[in-house]
Amino acid sequence: MEAEDFVWRHEQASVEQARRDAVRVAAQERAERERRAAAAADAVRQVLPCEDCGRERSAGLCEACDHRRQTETLIGEAALLAAAGSADLTDPDSVAAVTAEARTAIGTSITAAWQESLKITDVAALEASPEVAEDAYAFAAFQTAQQAVRECQDIALAMPGRTEEAEAEARRAYKAQQHRPWFQHNPTGADAVAAATKAADTARERTAQYLLAARLEQLREQAAVPTGQAGPAPWTDRLTELAARPLDGEALEVIA
Repeated sequence: MEAEDFVWRHEQASVEQARRDAVRVAAQERAERERRAAAAADAVRQVLPCEDCGRERSAGLCEACDHRRQTETLIGEAALLAAAGSADLTDPDSVAAVTAEARTAIGTSITAAWQESLKITDVAALEASPEVAEDAYAFAAFQTAQQAVRECQDIALAMPGRTEEAEAEARRAYKAQQHRPWFQHNPTGADAVAAATKAADTARERTAQYLLAARLEQLREQAAVPTGQAGPAPWTDRLTELAARPLDGEALEVIA
C-alpha cells in the first residue's frame, strides 16, 4: 500500500508539474505576442505625422506641439490660481481681468525667457533648422509656464493663509500642543514653543490649502471667464509664426 501510495503521489506531482509548465509556457508565449504587437503598433505610430502641425514622423505629436499643449494647460492653471488668489469671485469682470492679466504676464515672461535663451544658444543652429528653433522656443515657454504655476500657487496661498479661518485653526493647533504633558512641564521652553509654533504653522497652511481648493472649485463651477470677449492672443500663435520665418538677426528680435 505504501508503494502504491508513493507511486500515486509521484504521478500526481508529475501531473501538477506538467500543468505548471504548460501555464508558464502559455504565459511566455502570450507575453511575447503582446510584445511583438506593441512593437508593431509603436513602429506604425512612429511614422505618423504630428496631428497639430503636420510634422512628419512625429509619432502623432511632435515635441514642440507636445510642449505647446502642456504650456497652454499650465498657463490656464496659473491664471486660475491668480484669480483664486486675488479676484472677487462674485464679480465675473474681476475674475476675467485677473485671468487676462496673468496670461499677459506669463506671455511677457515667455518672451523674456526666450531672449535669455538666445544669449546662450547657437543661433546658427536655429537659423539652419526652423524645427530646432520651434522646439527650443516651445521648451522655453513650457519651463516658464511651470515656474508661473509655482509662483501663482505661492501667491494664491498667501491670501487664505491670512484669513480668520486659518488663524483660528493655527490657534487651536497651538493650544492642543499646550495640553500635552511635556509642554505643560515646561511651557516656555524653546523646544515646547518651537513644537507648538510648528503645529500652528502646519494647521494654518493646511487650512489655506483647503480654502484655496474651495475657491478653485468655485471658479471652475462658475466658468467665470465671459464668452464673446477677445482675450490676449495665445503665445502658441507666435510659435506658428516662428516656424515660418528665417532666423536672421531681425527675425530673432521679432520672435523674442
